[in-house]
Amino acid sequence: MTGEPVFVNAGYQILADRDPMVQKSTVMNLDEKTKLLETSLERAANEMGDITGPVMARYYELHPDARTSFREHGLGNTAKLEAEMVESVVYCLMNWLERPQEIRIMFGSTVPHHEETLKVTSDWFRGLVDAAVYIITKTIPNAQQDEHTLWKEIHLGVNALIADARY
Repeated sequence: MTGEPVFVNAGYQILADRDPMVQKSTVMNLDEKTKLLETSLERAANEMGDITGPVMARYYELHPDARTSFREHGLGNTAKLEAEMVESVVYCLMNWLERPQEIRIMFGSTVPHHEETLKVTSDWFRGLVDAAVYIITKTIPNAQQDEHTLWKEIHLGVNALIADARY
């Protein structure tokens, strides 16, 4: 016990660890989150290029019935509609931290219109968000826990917004 720091708490001796204590979680400010978000998106772009193909493959794997809807609403240019939808979802994910009200307004009008008029369920909206997050986060190394935590926060926030936007 020689050389070990000893603390006394309510009469009990507590041996302190020789290694410095490391904080397991940190509260990040907006600037830190934005930098992590940019890092994730840049990594995904560098590793995958255009993520539309992988996102749509994942999406159709989980929501095969959505493929027919994309064909119908794509009016002969399904690939263009897919690219526009993935771009829109990535825009929402990228801007959720800084402009959640803007994203709330976008989904607040889009989700009900698509459900009522186009018969596109909010589950399909959520599925496209899920697919985009999945593809982007696949490129994040496991050791980058702050990035994974950030993407969970964004993912939960956007999906909660979609659920709230339903009729």
